[in-house]
Amino acid sequence: MTISYTLTLNEYQEAVNLHYKSGKRPLFIAVFLGFATFMLLVGTDFSNTREVINNILMTFFSLAFYILFTRMITAYQAKRFYLKSPTLSHEETLRISGKGIRHEQKAEGKTISWDYFSKWKSNDKYYLIYTKPHQFNVIPKRVMNDTQRKELEDYLEKYL
Repeated sequence: MTISYTLTLNEYQEAVNLHYKSGKRPLFIAVFLGFATFMLLVGTDFSNTREVINNILMTFFSLAFYILFTRMITAYQAKRFYLKSPTLSHEETLRISGKGIRHEQKAEGKTISWDYFSKWKSNDKYYLIYTKPHQFNVIPKRVMNDTQRKELEDYLEKYL
């Protein structure tokens, strides 16, 4: 099976967001929220209404700032990486077979065996195929028909 596509900046940023949605970030937010709630309960004099409202607002805005800040940093880093990458913004041609995945535009044209890939995930728009915990290849579903999607998923389920 051969797939050719050009990944846009927006698509790459969406793929990075997909990567982080199933990562450890939701766990960090839950721990932060739990710690903030604990500090709110321990450090608040509940007889003073003004202090209660101030502490609740401070907790809410600090959590909102953390979530917004991490999303902004993620988008900025993804954009910077995309713009500096010599290959992400160019046309990519992949040959996918039982041996592995072959990048056609590379000079040596070596096939990357399925053994080098560790896991994969997908949503309604993309496949992410991981070589390391934070390094992945993005394949947009828009460039494949239903038969190619089924074939790719069969390879992924068989070898990963």
